[in-house]
Amino acid sequence: MEGFPKRHILVSVDDSEASQRALDWALDNIYRPGDEFHLFHVIPPGQYVVLSTDLGMEEVIEDDEATKKRVEDNARQNLTERFVPKLAAKDVPYQLELVRFATDNESIGAVICRRAEQLQASCVVMAKHNRGAIKEFFVGSVCNYCTHHCKSPVLVMHCD
Repeated sequence: MEGFPKRHILVSVDDSEASQRALDWALDNIYRPGDEFHLFHVIPPGQYVVLSTDLGMEEVIEDDEATKKRVEDNARQNLTERFVPKLAAKDVPYQLELVRFATDNESIGAVICRRAEQLQASCVVMAKHNRGAIKEFFVGSVCNYCTHHCKSPVLVMHCD
């Protein structure tokens, strides 16, 4: 398939089985030689709120550097063990991208959309997690945010 320009495919992944199935689908149905896949994972900032006995907030404690590194190393190992073999088996060029950012659904969605824009991604692939209508109403959905705000096409896999 010579003559096609290189495409960047952004795949938003987490530790779910649904993310693995979304990657499988993307490899089977979107990938063409010359494309590059970007596995994108958001790591929450480590913050702990210490409460007093009367349930008033005492203080917010941030993770120390050693803990942050351990969390990032574990995330990288998880991605490497769960997703990279699928890419390597098909000889697909890829980038592992870990980002530490606030993890409410709107923030995660905004980070994914921003990265897709930076890459000029041809497609954003993500798995929808069925959390129930009530929780989604109050908490929101990363997929919902991305489908409404992302400038690149968004493919949402309903895997659960």
